[in-house]
Amino acid sequence: MFDSFGPAFFAALHRAAQDRLDPGHPCLERLAAAGAADDPAATLAAQEALAALDPAVAEAVMAQAHRLLRENPAGLLSAWPSAPTRH
Repeated sequence: MFDSFGPAFFAALHRAAQDRLDPGHPCLERLAAAGAADDPAATLAAQEALAALDPAVAEAVMAQAHRLLRENPAGLLSAWPSAPTRH
């Protein structure tokens, strides 16, 4: 499942965080690392970094990431493995 949606999810979070955090903020590095590979430790580090943000900033980042994903449905649909149609 991560291989399909993880990179797109963390890329959206990273883009959203870039708009609200200073360039050297550790959360940006952790989000990038979490999106780069299926690594449970990197995913946990990203979750912890997001949880450590000011709640208003974290909410704004999550809302923007959600919007980025919602506005690009083709990106999400392309992550699903192809399945035969049933007609």
